[in-house]
Amino acid sequence: MIELKIEVAEVKERCGARHKVGDSFYIRGEGTIEIPAGRKICIYALNSLFPFLTTKQREDELPDDDWIAETEYLACPDPKGVVFKVIPLA
Repeated sequence: MIELKIEVAEVKERCGARHKVGDSFYIRGEGTIEIPAGRKICIYALNSLFPFLTTKQREDELPDDDWIAETEYLACPDPKGVVFKVIPLA
């Protein structure tokens, strides 16, 4: 499975979890989340990202024309909130 770095790319207007641009966490190959020491991740944002992230980890198993491969930005559920960049590490 592909390992992923998820990084805050933009805070549109607000973030209740106080995420800042550059904050990040990782989805590791063994299905674990790695959050750097002293950092946190909003459970509401994480909940909305999970379906995409688990599929993105298996991107190499998807059809060539699947939209997952061309998608790198996702937003939290708050339309005025955070935009995350999903960066494959492999």
